[in-house]
Amino acid sequence: MTEFQPERIFAALGEAGVDYVTVGGMALAAHGAVRATLDVDLIPATDEDNRDRLAAAIRALGGAPHGEPETAVSAELLGRNANMRFDTEAGQLDVMCAAPYRRLYADLRARSVTIELDGLAIRVASRNDLIRLKAATGRDRDLLDIGDLLALDE
Repeated sequence: MTEFQPERIFAALGEAGVDYVTVGGMALAAHGAVRATLDVDLIPATDEDNRDRLAAAIRALGGAPHGEPETAVSAELLGRNANMRFDTEAGQLDVMCAAPYRRLYADLRARSVTIELDGLAIRVASRNDLIRLKAATGRDRDLLDIGDLLALDE
């Protein structure tokens, strides 16, 4: 199993100039909710130039689609109406490209916050947006995460 190194993933995204918003466990941690996570979840801007930059970042991490190591990582692949999991040398990267997330991106980006991790600027969904995203899934784990977020001072 690959050692999870989120700082390497965020560094590659930053070096490539990828426009994205972090969601999931890493975003929870950024807001002060403690949850063990072994992946980075993000929603990228979907314009072709950004998809090219994201594909370059994933390739720089030695990434490939989960279970499909022979599939080339490209802007075209990232343009699919699907959420995708990538296995990289720095751990798992989940990229939300399905239509519902694409429609939310501009608003999520506008309300996002930037945090610093080991000198890296990371764009993270706002606390309220994380609550909305998690409520929409209805999964038990996400409902627990909402409780954790609500318990924190804003």
